[in-house]
Amino acid sequence: MESQELRRVDVPEVFEVFVDELRFMTFDGHQLRMEFDVMRKDGAAPQDDSRRCVYTASRIVMSAHGVPGLLDQMTRLQAALTPAPPAPGQPFGSAFPAS
Repeated sequence: MESQELRRVDVPEVFEVFVDELRFMTFDGHQLRMEFDVMRKDGAAPQDDSRRCVYTASRIVMSAHGVPGLLDQMTRLQAALTPAPPAPGQPFGSAFPAS
């Protein structure tokens, strides 16, 4: 079966949501469910951590068909965020070659 290239449509009504953490994730073999949270502090007492609240910012449900693509993208992200080992003769933690 020949796969066809699907037309990508950007919908301006879909907006980005900032999140602080992935709080919940489960996969039942058919669907991946994820819940993302954001932490907010009371504006009247920004230094008081006891007045901090966690709100659900987004819930995503993905079919099993999309999970391999997500895993591939997460592997690429992990590789981009993981520092490369230093080259021979380069001190660990240095961004510049040894002179």
